[in-house]
Amino acid sequence: MVQTARSAGMAPAAPAEPVGPATPATTGRLERGVGRALDGAVLLLATWTPVYHLCLLLRWGVGAAVVLEVLALAGVAVALRLTRARRGGRAGPAPGVAAATVAVGPSSGGGPTAVPDERPPGRRRARGRAPALVVLALALAAAVLLAVRAPWPLVAALWLAAAAAGTATAVRALRRAAPAGRGAAGDEPAGPAARPARSGVVVALVWAAALAVLAGATRWPNPDDLYYVNLSQWTAERGTFPLRDTIFSDEVFPMTSFPPVASYDGLLGTLAHLLGVPAASVAYLVVPSVATALSVLALWRLLRAWRTPLVAVALSLALVFLLWDGGPGYAAPGNLFLIRLWQGKVVLLCLLVPLLLVALLRHAERALATGRSARRDLAALAAGGTAAVGLSTTGIFLVPVLALGGVAPLLAARRWRAAAAGFLAASAYPLAAGAVTLAVGGRSADDFAERRLFRFDPSWFGHEIFRDGVYGLVGVAAVLLGALLVPSRAARVTTGVLALVVGVTFVPGVTRLAYDLVGLGPTLWRISWAVTVAALVGVLGARLAAGGRRRRLLLPAGVAAALVVAGLPIWSPANGVSLDWPPQYERGPASVVVAEDVIARAAPGDTVLLPEQDAITLTVLTTRVKTVAPRDYFLDQLSDVPGFRYDQRLLLVRFANGQVVFAPDSEVVAALDDLDVDQACLLFPEEGEPPYRTTRVVERARLLLRAGFVPTQRVGLTSCYAR
Repeated sequence: MVQTARSAGMAPAAPAEPVGPATPATTGRLERGVGRALDGAVLLLATWTPVYHLCLLLRWGVGAAVVLEVLALAGVAVALRLTRARRGGRAGPAPGVAAATVAVGPSSGGGPTAVPDERPPGRRRARGRAPALVVLALALAAAVLLAVRAPWPLVAALWLAAAAAGTATAVRALRRAAPAGRGAAGDEPAGPAARPARSGVVVALVWAAALAVLAGATRWPNPDDLYYVNLSQWTAERGTFPLRDTIFSDEVFPMTSFPPVASYDGLLGTLAHLLGVPAASVAYLVVPSVATALSVLALWRLLRAWRTPLVAVALSLALVFLLWDGGPGYAAPGNLFLIRLWQGKVVLLCLLVPLLLVALLRHAERALATGRSARRDLAALAAGGTAAVGLSTTGIFLVPVLALGGVAPLLAARRWRAAAAGFLAASAYPLAAGAVTLAVGGRSADDFAERRLFRFDPSWFGHEIFRDGVYGLVGVAAVLLGALLVPSRAARVTTGVLALVVGVTFVPGVTRLAYDLVGLGPTLWRISWAVTVAALVGVLGARLAAGGRRRRLLLPAGVAAALVVAGLPIWSPANGVSLDWPPQYERGPASVVVAEDVIARAAPGDTVLLPEQDAITLTVLTTRVKTVAPRDYFLDQLSDVPGFRYDQRLLLVRFANGQVVFAPDSEVVAALDDLDVDQACLLFPEEGEPPYRTTRVVERARLLLRAGFVPTQRVGLTSCYAR
């Protein structure tokens, strides 16, 4: 397989994988263009993150941030040019070329070397096949039990056993890699024997373009936007980066989720400020299509780096898995793909995780080949780790896990110094961000210990991720067999270690223990992002297709058909998604109309009372008008703050959302007066709802009239009133 320097990782590197004759010039140009696009995205996020953090520390605004970012990008460009000039155009060693000598036992030079196996060939094959059969049996047992929803402790035990056995098998294969005739780093050939591997870049670009259009046409409102897009809107409107609350006040109260480590929201706000548009226009109309296209290309790059045979087949099956993985559950890979690819944490999952795995593999293979770390590889790892933190605070704990898996091949080969260098390069910024977060008393709006105890249950989040039935069977089998099926021997070790770490989070009680010790518990389910389920499903399909020419596509086609029949399209109305063209805001259209009408009638500083979905939309669209509360659990972190009036806010939230209010009308009126509510809206029940719900809303509308409000607008089922 031919791979360009830029398409091998997140920064320019030496050419890799000279497996067959050179690709045509057009294909080479396409691959270089894809590499530049992916590297540019990572570079932008990696340079912006420290710039944003410096501006937070010094309380500098958008103007200073833009100047610093331009200087940072210019500095990187100069450094890259100087590096290329020093190399004098010479190509460095391809990652993994010399790593074919990795085996058990020290060589005279202090590194691992090959140890000849003098056993008869038949016995060698039998003994070599036995560990793989054990892994296969354990993996399939775990997959079947999860698919049929067997008792979770049994699923977790089999998962751990399969992951441990797979990792051990991958480590043995890496150490025993023969030096002759097995491809780079002792890997298996990248395709059928004697056939040059094809890059699949054209197929990847077609998928990227098609799914970019689909991403722009989908709308799936998500309540998390009230925090993220609100921060972006503050920057868009005011040109500053906030350190205190912007949802309920103009930086009067403490921020509910603190500190604002992720720089992505500030970046979107800065772009919106420079363009003179709302932050929602950038987040909802631009990012989904761009991020989806880049994510498809990142998935392609990962499959190429793994030396996956039939890359186009693998990529297509991986995308089918994602596209039909709809249904209940927000943690499933499909529901964390293009229908939600405007949020930083989802961009981290779909774009940065594959690129970090590529960079880690390149570092490991080059260090296995040469015995030392290349500075450009370490720079790529540092950029990826920094960019991950900029996208989401999840990067603080996810990147060290990825780095541990990425350097595991070096640990297996006793390349201690290279392993330490790679781990620190990738993890330094995330670990530093985590230390700062702990030092300043970091907190989250989520109240897991009281309201969301079910999130500590691995049987809950395990099925949220992998579902059950066909999807559970295929997904779990692909993950646990990855240590056998990924062609790159180094990547097999990484895959096995990451599956083992994910299995630890599946042990009952682990997430709750972590929460009690460090305050990080339920969100540990996101460690499952490290195993890149869709990519491993693609590898499984490609390996199934590696047989005879006539039937090579029948098995992956059968898997794809089973996924389509058993799954639900993520863009389906049954998945809560609507299709619109041209692209629309990722909010309900009726709630946008209500919010815009309320904003048009309000003056800066007004407080309004709205049902939850309308309140979230208003919070996304403006920071100059405040809601009483967009979601009730966002109140908890501020319950003891003087002047916040927690009890009154909670009372009015229940009043607006049609919930039972255990308080007399006089207390509701007092809360409306004390919080100085200028407008209020009520959502009337749909036809067919129980009559008592309609009666309840009618009574509350009459209360607003008695409190001095008058009707202003009715949009669908929502009626609004103003003083």
